[in-house]
Amino acid sequence: MLADYFGIFDTDAKKVVLYYDNKPKFDRLLDKALETYARKRERAKKRSAAARELKQYNWEVPEERVYDSETNHIETAKNHALLPFVQLNEVSNPEKEFVKYLEEHSQWIDWWYKNGDKGKQHYAIAYGKSLFYVDFVIRMKNGHVYLFDTKSAGSDVTAPEKHNALLQYIQEYSTKDTPLYGGVIIQDGSNWLYSKLPIENTTDLLNWDAFYPKNA
Repeated sequence: MLADYFGIFDTDAKKVVLYYDNKPKFDRLLDKALETYARKRERAKKRSAAARELKQYNWEVPEERVYDSETNHIETAKNHALLPFVQLNEVSNPEKEFVKYLEEHSQWIDWWYKNGDKGKQHYAIAYGKSLFYVDFVIRMKNGHVYLFDTKSAGSDVTAPEKHNALLQYIQEYSTKDTPLYGGVIIQDGSNWLYSKLPIENTTDLLNWDAFYPKNA
């Protein structure tokens, strides 16, 4: 390089570089080059991370949905947004019981949708640097929309974080025309309870509210 820029032959170039009085200058040049490279690399990493950031989509109930016939079956439900209603063979008990509850109170519900657990066609909430998919999207006849994630008490250690992320989402995206409500919901006897406030666990349900479709 010195030969190219300064017309110095290789032998003389080595002398220039190795000369003790020039060492601080070359040390500084190397430090600047390494620092410039590190900064460029960091900017490239940030651009790459930004490209991978979660994107916002306007969600709608899909017009159709493909199910695996080996792991799902058709279940009786009149008010599901997509008919026929298809349910997992190994559906969790809270999900199964909540479906029954929604169908029993269909006179107050415009439609309900059992959400999927992956893909852009399903309703996803930002959760840290990833996504989680609420179990149920429910539109009431008065226009209110409820987003519920069914759990059993203490069944999921990440449930409080998901619940709190969902509350933040609701606060940010709820509008006068489409009010949003919801959170983690747990069956307690004949009632289904959810908290309108942030939670630390899913075992202390003392101050949770009951979801009554008639009053929703």
